[in-house]
Amino acid sequence: MSLRVSLPRLSASAALAAAVLLTACAPSADPAPDQDSEAGEDFPAAPLDGLRVLLANDDSMLAAEEDGSDGLGLYELRSALCAAGADVVVLAPWGFQSSMSSAISHRGSFGLGTHPGLPEEYAGDCAAAPSGGAVHGLCVAEGPCEEDSPSATPVDSVTFALHHGLAELEGWDGPPDLVLSGVNSGPNVASQIANSGTAGAAFAAQAAGVPAIAVSAGLDEDFTVAPTTYTAAAEFSTDLVARLVGADLLTSDYMINVNFPHSPEGAAAPDVRWTRAGTGTVLVPEFSGEDAYELGLRVCEPDAPGCVPENREDADSTALLGDGAVSVSALTSDRTYASGEDPADVERLAELVGALGD
Repeated sequence: MSLRVSLPRLSASAALAAAVLLTACAPSADPAPDQDSEAGEDFPAAPLDGLRVLLANDDSMLAAEEDGSDGLGLYELRSALCAAGADVVVLAPWGFQSSMSSAISHRGSFGLGTHPGLPEEYAGDCAAAPSGGAVHGLCVAEGPCEEDSPSATPVDSVTFALHHGLAELEGWDGPPDLVLSGVNSGPNVASQIANSGTAGAAFAAQAAGVPAIAVSAGLDEDFTVAPTTYTAAAEFSTDLVARLVGADLLTSDYMINVNFPHSPEGAAAPDVRWTRAGTGTVLVPEFSGEDAYELGLRVCEPDAPGCVPENREDADSTALLGDGAVSVSALTSDRTYASGEDPADVERLAELVGALGD
């Protein structure tokens, strides 16, 4: 069986969900360590009142597409965080920037744009927060963003916000308490993390010394994210933040990468896994045509040419794509081989994630 996806129709992260249709190549991971029936009592959720959160993504802040692939997940996450008491400011790319990884703009000027009209169901979210639920889009322009303005990248958005935008636009004194990137339209696991603008934005925050979480959603059989999945992923992530705050585990030592499975009924995830980033190849490029070469993506099959098999039993891709579980991993931008961090540094986070699965 060969599955090829044309890039003009789907983003790379969306095409990744097609791997669900294939047999998982690696063994199932065990649940997160030290789970027991009372584990949740050790990690109670704390109030988020006053927690200052910068919210970004790589899908854009427009949410204009019928399928919600250009920012609906961002507004679901904003809604859930504000309902929990957080003070949320959105500063996200003006346009679709999927798979931009850590790309930045090297020259020119940035402009700002406001949403032409938030969907009615989100218009009142965050109105009572100190920042009033501000939403900004960042473009590359000499003035305010217009409909056809080129978009800034996800990393541009976070960098501008941290180094200038939040202070200038919202009067924030100092950095936010947390940067959240997502909810992305499609998963970001294994080899695809390197391409992800959602992860890239979170890595940029972590590198700047700000705690960060990237959140991505699984897709259905039509390779789209159901609105119920965005909602469930946002609620899960908000609960995770509350428990991290309660356990004093918000840190910039690493960024947390969350992948939430397709949830057609919007139900809580039946299984939550503490995972590592997979090392296997999930998607490989294919080219077709003559003179002009159309780029497509092919989902890796077992033993297929160009595909590195997944050998980690606790891989995020196995948990999400193979078993339909929530995957939670701690990642850093440190690319030094065998850098020697003590696994005990994240032991409590692993225990917290295990508690969420009880």
